[in-house]
Amino acid sequence: MPGTSALSSSVVLPWLVRLRWVSLAVMLVGAIAASRWWTVRLPWSPLLALLATMATTNVALTSQLRATSLRRGLLGSVLVLDVAALTGWLALAGGPINPFGIVYLVGITIAASTLGLRWASGIALASTLGYGLTFARHRPLDFADPLLAGRVLSLHLFGMWVALAAAAALIAYFVSRMSEAVEERERALTEARGAAARSDRMAALLALGAGAAHELATPLNTISIVAGEIERVVADDRATPADALREVAEHAALVRAEVARCTHVLDQMTGRAQALDADTATATLSDLLDDLRQRLEPNQAARLDLTTPIEPVPLTLPAEALRQVLLSLVRNAFDASSPSQHVSLAVTREPGGLRFTVADTGSGMRDDVVARAGDPFFTTKPGGGNLGLGLFLARTFADQAGGALALQSRPGAGTTVTLDLPSC
Repeated sequence: MPGTSALSSSVVLPWLVRLRWVSLAVMLVGAIAASRWWTVRLPWSPLLALLATMATTNVALTSQLRATSLRRGLLGSVLVLDVAALTGWLALAGGPINPFGIVYLVGITIAASTLGLRWASGIALASTLGYGLTFARHRPLDFADPLLAGRVLSLHLFGMWVALAAAAALIAYFVSRMSEAVEERERALTEARGAAARSDRMAALLALGAGAAHELATPLNTISIVAGEIERVVADDRATPADALREVAEHAALVRAEVARCTHVLDQMTGRAQALDADTATATLSDLLDDLRQRLEPNQAARLDLTTPIEPVPLTLPAEALRQVLLSLVRNAFDASSPSQHVSLAVTREPGGLRFTVADTGSGMRDDVVARAGDPFFTTKPGGGNLGLGLFLARTFADQAGGALALQSRPGAGTTVTLDLPSC
């Protein structure tokens, strides 16, 4: 796991703590067995002091079980301490003749499994040097039974077999449990990625639906008004039949035009959904902004001031999603402005990406309203004039693209929305 400074303690630390407790138990049982069955006289005071030191550090590690991350330096220091304690243990109990030197491999395995090559190499080197020191300085085994002293080689070989079995069991247990824990985390991460993908898809569909609802609102409102006019004309007894038919025909033509407009919006929505599925809809910046202006009302398009980089800018982000976000921000700016005020959309190159700035000189918002402006279904328009999803979906898009959305506003001074997107 090179390249990171912290490890997941939920995976590594529980098994390390358990393994150290088992290692301590094996070393203690081995010492008791050597003393009782092989009549080896051992210096119990320093041996127990070493075990107590390891036990104390393990208790300290146990207190870290709830931590979200574990520093490599901390884990590596614990393993170095284990190497030093094991070296001292061997030096006090026979040196290289003590079969439990094989326990060095447990620490090396832990380092290789959790800390990567550098730490594993360091622990391996420390273990090799520590074991080498026991050849130079150690306390020879002192047998109370002279007969057993003459069988030291056979006892060593038997002890090697026991130590190998213990070390193999410890290593197999640690590695298998670590593998299971890592697999479990991978499954959890896969499920989390799937949930995030579904959430992203839902947000994109909400943006698509919100954009379509916004575009359908005007023609549907016109149809509603025209329907009322038709009812008025039909109910007006003072109008001549010819005038009434002519006026009804004009209204019907307007309804037909608005229905065609609704159909066009729905056709566009179908095409956007297909592009969303493919996730390959890309365009140049100028094409995107030209299409955005065409989707505005003629009066709004005339009052939109565009400022863009001189050179062509290709976009690798989903063009339709970005277009919907910018269209929503621009329409919000027009809704907050008077019918004569202009709205500006400026696109500038910034280090690492593009910045889209939508600014109006409308009524502005108070600080408490700005704080809630990005909440879903929150709207300041009279009568809940829209779904209140524009800023929420824009912020969601920015987060998914690795960018950021910022909102600045003061009552009477207008509102500025800044959308920063990574390099396109």
